[in-house]
Amino acid sequence: MFEFDKLCREYENLTYEERLDILTDMAGVIVPAIEELKGKRKDFFMLVSAACAADGKLDPEEYSLFKESTGLDLDFDEAAETIRQIRGKDLAEQANELVDRFGELDEDVKAAMVSYCLCICSADKRIGLQERSFIRRLIRE
Repeated sequence: MFEFDKLCREYENLTYEERLDILTDMAGVIVPAIEELKGKRKDFFMLVSAACAADGKLDPEEYSLFKESTGLDLDFDEAAETIRQIRGKDLAEQANELVDRFGELDEDVKAAMVSYCLCICSADKRIGLQERSFIRRLIRE
């Protein structure tokens, strides 16, 4: 997993603008694909929320990047409450379930989702151990 750790460090060193550019590009792949699938927009938000919940909180930087890169207008308090609810559940189970829901999508879309989660988790300039573990689970699924 040396390559994964190296990738995490690269994401941690990005500026806000670089991170936003990457997230916007990834959202450009993800959002149109999930728009075709009923209910998948909410599932994508839940996947990103679960990635953010891996460390137990929603940082304002994570929220801002999600909102700006996807164009989805969500209330911060509502998003933070979603994070708190997810945190109370078995995160590994949540991750597996969400990845399974996206099983019908193209491999490029799934790869973009993993990259999106990795990038957004680095918003606070650190991808913590729990966040890394969560993303590794997404990669293995």
